[in-house]
Amino acid sequence: MCAPGERTATLFASGRRARLNCAVVQDPDLIGTLRRLDADDPLVHELARLEPVNPVRSPADLQRRLAADRLLYVLTVDDRPTVALWVAFTRGIPVRLGDVLHETLPVLEPDAADTAVFHSVWNVPGSPSVPGAARSTILQAIGDLREQRPSITTASTISPIPGLRSWAPSSSPSPGTETSDRVRLAERYLHEFDDDNLPLDPVARFHLTNGARLWRVLPEADPSALGEERSWGIMVNYRYEPEDRVANRALLATGCIADGTAP
Repeated sequence: MCAPGERTATLFASGRRARLNCAVVQDPDLIGTLRRLDADDPLVHELARLEPVNPVRSPADLQRRLAADRLLYVLTVDDRPTVALWVAFTRGIPVRLGDVLHETLPVLEPDAADTAVFHSVWNVPGSPSVPGAARSTILQAIGDLREQRPSITTASTISPIPGLRSWAPSSSPSPGTETSDRVRLAERYLHEFDDDNLPLDPVARFHLTNGARLWRVLPEADPSALGEERSWGIMVNYRYEPEDRVANRALLATGCIADGTAP
C-alpha cells in the first residue's frame, strides 16, 4: 500500500510529453477489429443517437464531431459493433469540454494537431459483453494513430467524474464553496479505492487499469447541467503513454496511482 499522503499527490502536469512515435507495447489480449467510420456510414447516426457520455445536441454538433480533425472508431466483435470511441485532434491537452465539443470550433489542418483526445468511449447497447473490449479499442486506436497521424505525439482523455457527488453527499460543498475546495475533494475521490483495491470511480478505474496516468483535474470544465450533476462541472485528463502503460498498471496493483507528477 502507499504511505499516507501518496495517493493524494498534486495532479498537475509535469510537462513530460507522451511519445506515441515510440514502439507501442504489444498486447496479446487485443480483441476484435477496429475500424474508422465515415460520415456517410449508417452506423454513425445510430451511435450518435445512443451517445451517453456527451450527448449529441444537434445536427450541427454531429457534423462538427465528424469533421476532418475528428474520428469515430467502432470495435466489432463477431461482426457486431461493440465499443464506440470518439476522438478529437487538438493542439495541446484540452482543459474544457468546450475546447473539444463546440459547433463553431475551427477545423485544424492535419499537421497542426499534436494531441489525440478520447472524449467518449462506451459499450454499444445490445452488444455482447466482451471483457477487455473497451481497453482493446483504445490500445488499437493508439496504434492506428501512430501509423496514420505522425504529428500526434500525445494521447489523452477529457473525462467525466460520474461518481463524485454521490460519493460525498454529506460533505458536498455548498453553492458558495470555492472552486479550489471542490477540486481538492475531486482529487481525494479520484485516489479512493474500493474493497477490491481498485479505483472507486468507474471512469478512473477503467482508464487506470488500462495503464493510463491520472494527469490533471479540470475545474469548471463542463458547465452543462449534466456536468454539474455529475461533479460540479469538474473533469479530468487521463494520459496514455504507451511506454509507461505496464509500469503504471504494476503501480496500481500495489495500491498507488500514477499521476501527473509521478516519475
